[in-house]
Amino acid sequence: MNVKRMIVGIAILIILLSSFALTPFGKNLRIDTAEMLIPTRLQDETWILVGKDKRDELIKEFEEKYGMP
Repeated sequence: MNVKRMIVGIAILIILLSSFALTPFGKNLRIDTAEMLIPTRLQDETWILVGKDKRDELIKEFEEKYGMP
């Protein structure tokens, strides 16, 4: 495969994925993913998906739901 074609294909894929992330569906997908990561060791890294304020809100909801301190 031609290297130039591969680079152009990857660039197009990145553009499509980044524009998808800006849609309401993409936002909901990021929030759902963060909710799945909250109970794991990756809890602190979920700010990458949803931001620090939303991460703190999701952690608080998780702790209230399961009665954790």
